[in-house]
Amino acid sequence: MIFKRLMVGPLGTNCYLFGSEITREIIIIDPGGDATKIIKMIGELNATPIAVLLTHGHFDHTLKVERLLKHFQIPLMYNKKEFDSRIYTGVKADKWLEENDTITIGEITLHTLETPGHSPGSLCFYTNDVKSFNNQKIDGILFSGDLLFQGSIGRSDIGGGNQSQLFQSIKEKIMYNDQLSDNYLVFPGHMGPTTIGEERSTNMFRRYFL
Repeated sequence: MIFKRLMVGPLGTNCYLFGSEITREIIIIDPGGDATKIIKMIGELNATPIAVLLTHGHFDHTLKVERLLKHFQIPLMYNKKEFDSRIYTGVKADKWLEENDTITIGEITLHTLETPGHSPGSLCFYTNDVKSFNNQKIDGILFSGDLLFQGSIGRSDIGGGNQSQLFQSIKEKIMYNDQLSDNYLVFPGHMGPTTIGEERSTNMFRRYFL
């Protein structure tokens, strides 16, 4: 597996470079700033980007979308509800992502979850094709965008947010999703990683989504 987390942009957004160590293909998730830094790291990884994915359309996750699309000549993928609601008014997607859509990156399949609440078209992405990370055994990886954070949750008071939807998304799409387990690593849009099990046990908002 190729994996790199870069903190970019004015709000310290996590931009992820993720993909196959076999084919050297990667996807770029949420390029919210510092395009030169992202491009340089991709070169150091000797990787080939195949798409830009957006968890949602807020500016701090999308500032350098156009620059990277132009540089690498690759497609953009996100949820059409972000464009229709004008949360993101930039580039139309080459592929509109919906629930259960998949993205193939070499031997890795990334699955799409529609998780509104932080914004109307918020998405999460998960894979069960990765079974270890930093010598730690795991069941898979979840990219949670600004839905779920370490010890907290995403805001619902800006940009098309809805608090009841947000709690419902965490509950139905993550905490009670048969495809996910407590031993999934969670990589959010800001701050550090966590696990589903840790958030089930210690998240300050857990009583609202369990």
